[in-house]
Amino acid sequence: MRSVTALFMAAGLVIAAAIPSSAQDARATARLGGGQTATATAKPVEGEGVLLEISLPGGSAQSFPGLGQALVAVDGKPGGAGLLARDLTGDGIDEIIIRGAVPPDRGAMLVFRWDDGAGEFVPVDFTDDRDRTNKFLVVDAREPIILNGSGVIEAQYVTTRQDGRKSSHVARYRWTGKGFSASGDN
Repeated sequence: MRSVTALFMAAGLVIAAAIPSSAQDARATARLGGGQTATATAKPVEGEGVLLEISLPGGSAQSFPGLGQALVAVDGKPGGAGLLARDLTGDGIDEIIIRGAVPPDRGAMLVFRWDDGAGEFVPVDFTDDRDRTNKFLVVDAREPIILNGSGVIEAQYVTTRQDGRKSSHVARYRWTGKGFSASGDN
């Protein structure tokens, strides 16, 4: 999973000022089916960014360092969770969702899906409307992300035009069975 860390570093993770709505230490428990669970914890590590650790059934663990400078609430609300366990794909198994700040004004959200064959969580792909695929979704640091139970992720963002006017937008991503892809109903 070093490639996930490298992708974040390439996306411009640097230590800078904190972004609003940051949620620092977080914990979530994911249901894996068959009565098994995995516990995810995320916390900022001085000078290294956010560290995600997942305790797996059987006592092994996964570690994903450098996932943003700080956790940011997924729903964008003060005090909201920057780490969640929720079934986004409708298969009865929870995905692990984490949102981190990518200063100065961006964020990134990752979704980790349980791979039963490998016995570990793997990051899912996000494919944008230009067919570019990443292991993370670039999001506006100050706007909410809506996760609904029907396999849809809605990321709100604001753009500023050359004349200074701002406009709000929603990018929708639908679960395809292999990853999340930009939806044509944006």
